[in-house]
Amino acid sequence: MEKDLPEPQAALPPLQPEPEKSKRQIGQWVLLVIAVLALSAAVVFVVLRFITPTTPEANNVERNPSPGLDGIIAASIPPEQLILGDCLRGFESPLATQTVVTCNSAHNAQLIGTFELTGEDYPGSNELLTESETLCKSVALDPSAGLDSTWTYHFSRPSESTWTQGDRQVSCFLSLSEGNVRNSLLPENEES
Repeated sequence: MEKDLPEPQAALPPLQPEPEKSKRQIGQWVLLVIAVLALSAAVVFVVLRFITPTTPEANNVERNPSPGLDGIIAASIPPEQLILGDCLRGFESPLATQTVVTCNSAHNAQLIGTFELTGEDYPGSNELLTESETLCKSVALDPSAGLDSTWTYHFSRPSESTWTQGDRQVSCFLSLSEGNVRNSLLPENEES
């Protein structure tokens, strides 16, 4: 009976689990591809920014020559594109973008005047504040507009840094503290 037994064999080494190196390499390759794509997009953005710089003309907001029932002539118009007599809906600050509407539609402010100051040297913040206020209050308003104490003067004026860049403009606004009106504050011959 001993003859039927198999001959002893050398033991085989234990089976090793398959290394996870391939999964880790795939993850690293995916991250590398994502990083290269992000870097490429950033380079394209920078190159296009320098090739086609934005110009002030590109930022001009178009005015609607025939506004509809809402009266909106232009929305989100920058302050430097406002025109004397523009009536403004939702006015909060002279430096914010504005919604220009027809003066016979509901609005709470109006650009009543613009002035160009003279001089080479910056006059100082307090002097400029006083001069701007005097200029704005000198604008002739329509006596039939119904102005009272609920109206407030607002104005934008050059800062010391913009003065050195050539800014000399004072823009004057008159706004309601609450509510809206549906008429211009300027006499008819003053509006453009």
